[in-house]
Amino acid sequence: MSDVTSLLGGTANPLGAVVQYLRAPVDPILELLTERFRPDPRGAELPVELASLLPFESPWSRLLVAPCGEWTALVNNGLYGGDGTAPGPALSQSLEVACVVACHVPRYGPGHEQTQLEVLGPSGDPPLMYLRSISATATDGRWEWYESGTPFEFEDRERYAAGRKRDRFDRALLLDYLAALGIPAGDDRAYGRATLLEERTVHDRRSVTLAEARADFH
Repeated sequence: MSDVTSLLGGTANPLGAVVQYLRAPVDPILELLTERFRPDPRGAELPVELASLLPFESPWSRLLVAPCGEWTALVNNGLYGGDGTAPGPALSQSLEVACVVACHVPRYGPGHEQTQLEVLGPSGDPPLMYLRSISATATDGRWEWYESGTPFEFEDRERYAAGRKRDRFDRALLLDYLAALGIPAGDDRAYGRATLLEERTVHDRRSVTLAEARADFH
C-alpha cells in the first residue's frame, strides 16, 4: 500500500469518497456507457484526474473510469463524494460480473459519516443481486450498524461486537477487505489511466464547488 492514498476518504476527500469496482476490463464497460456519455481519454491515472469531475452535482453528470488491477474503478461527481447506486450495479447485471461499491465518507455537516461495503454479483439475491452488505453510518451523530448476506472468510467478525458501532467498520478495515477481494484500492499506483465520461443530455442540476463541499467536513 502506498504511503498516501487519494480515494475513499483519503487526501482527495470528498472527491472519490465512493468508488464502484467492476470485475471486468475497461473496454466493454466504456462500450456500454458511450450511448449516454461522451468519452474523453485523459492523460493520467485516475487519482490524478479526480479534479476533472468537478463541480459536484446532483444528479451527477460526469464519471471517471480506469483499470485497477483485475477490476475497473468508476467514480462519479455526485454530492459528498459520489453516488454509489449507479452505474456500477446496472453494468454488473449487463456484463454478468461482480460489482463492489466501497464508501468512506469522513465526518461532515452536523455529524454525518459512513463506511460501507456492498458486494453484488450474478449469484446474488434479486433484484439488486446483493451478496454482502456491511455499513457503519452516522446521521446527525447517531450511529447505526447494518450487515446482511453471508460473511466472507476474511472478515474480522470480532470487530462487529465492538460496543461502539463506529468502531465496527472503518477505513482501514474497508481497505483490508477490498484487498482480500483482489482490489488494490489503497494504492494510488494501482489505478491506470482514466477516461472521463460526460453526460450527453443537459439537465437542471444543483452544483457544488470543491471548496464549498470541503467547508462541510471537519
